[in-house]
Amino acid sequence: MTIYTPQHVADAEARIAEKRARLFATLGDVQDRLSPSNLAQDAVESAAASVASAVKKGTDAVRSRPLAVAGAAGAIGLVLARGWIAEIFKGRKNGETAKPPERSKPKRATRAKKGPAS
Repeated sequence: MTIYTPQHVADAEARIAEKRARLFATLGDVQDRLSPSNLAQDAVESAAASVASAVKKGTDAVRSRPLAVAGAAGAIGLVLARGWIAEIFKGRKNGETAKPPERSKPKRATRAKKGPAS
């Protein structure tokens, strides 16, 4: 059986106090890292780094294959402008709508209602 002396107890309490202080310091660091302002700043920095990386990759791709990129951009432009292109080929002007089809039967003339003679 182990007998604990007052020195053993004092040493244990000192170790507990040291561990508690380290734990609270760590909790303070975690709380600081998880504060909304720090999270927002980290998100902005991460997004900026991602955008910069994407732009660099994009410029490298354009430099290595300029004709392929021009073809893809042209195809996207044609898809986006397909309505205007269709209007040009149909011979319409901007904003002009198609004429409604002519009726096969002529309209009947309506009779005027007889009202009181004055």
